[in-house]
Amino acid sequence: MRDHLANVRTTLAWVRTGIVLIGVGYAVSEVAIVERLAGAGTDLAAYGRPLGLVAIAGGVAVAAASLLRFLDARARIESAHIEPRLAVDAALIAVTAASALVVLLSLVVDR
Repeated sequence: MRDHLANVRTTLAWVRTGIVLIGVGYAVSEVAIVERLAGAGTDLAAYGRPLGLVAIAGGVAVAAASLLRFLDARARIESAHIEPRLAVDAALIAVTAASALVVLLSLVVDR
């Protein structure tokens, strides 16, 4: 039972990370639109929307991959033979890191 609960907690943490990336990407995209409408000739007005959409896509990818990870881990917990699979976790970390770099880039693009 503890293994299943740990699997659920881990999945919820990944989903929460995906939701945060989606929210930040949406905010960056909307700020870019507002700056463009205000006539600001900043880099954020030009590049903010694509950067925000990339962050949103990264957040959706993290949330979707966490569901696949959950189902895979659940099946492995139920089986008689449990062996760790690092590839899915490494992929989640890579997508999260790439999305976080896009968010950081969108924060410094106007400086």
